[in-house]
Amino acid sequence: MRKIKMIVTDLDGTLLNEEHTLSGKAAEILKTASSLGIQILIATGRSWNTASRLLEKTEGVCAFVLLNGAEFRDPRGRLLFHEPIEPESAEKILDYLLEQKIGFEINTERGDFATDTDLCAADPIEKLESFGKSLPVLHKIFVFSESPEKLENARKYFSRSKALTITSSADWNLEITSYRARKGIMVERAAAYYGISKEQILIFGDGENDISMFERFPHTRAMGNALPKLKTLAEKEIGTNRTDSVAYEIQKLLKL
Repeated sequence: MRKIKMIVTDLDGTLLNEEHTLSGKAAEILKTASSLGIQILIATGRSWNTASRLLEKTEGVCAFVLLNGAEFRDPRGRLLFHEPIEPESAEKILDYLLEQKIGFEINTERGDFATDTDLCAADPIEKLESFGKSLPVLHKIFVFSESPEKLENARKYFSRSKALTITSSADWNLEITSYRARKGIMVERAAAYYGISKEQILIFGDGENDISMFERFPHTRAMGNALPKLKTLAEKEIGTNRTDSVAYEIQKLLKL
């Protein structure tokens, strides 16, 4: 492995523990790696609002790939690149979800809105009415339901469109983005932005939305709690997110 210049890590199920928080050990390792000149890139399905709040006291993060690759932002939240959902597709998705009475959150250029504000850190969906007939630019639609049947039917319906990417981070949700919005594609753009080659990047992940990174980069680490497919694609499998395995792998790599 060539000298690593960038570490890319997913959050939930990977860098974060089972309580969805960052341990002191992990925070310290990221800070140390950054001090050695390594770029730390977070690649997550989360929005800027939730990811930045979660890591606001963490030093060393250089940038964020957010919403499964729909956005690339610098540490201050400035949008550098984005891949929105086509307006026609967005309208069809929302019409279907409302008709089927399925819950959802939308991440837009003007904020986040949800049908259930107890579940999602977002404004009520009714606030969308203030924009009139024209929807704000949508980057991701997060779909949730307690009905596996409704989710399966929704996935089949949305999968008919070649303009969309459909993934899931749990058995109760779907995550919908543009077909161009994938973590792997946006991390490639981020690497080019920083002038770093693929061979100089180390990737950590656990879920379906990490597959595109594992398919595009040679140096990958799948968590012990990762999907079987991701483990098959990975260069190496490490321990679970419950035991700070990302931090220990970085520590070993850097001989700290």
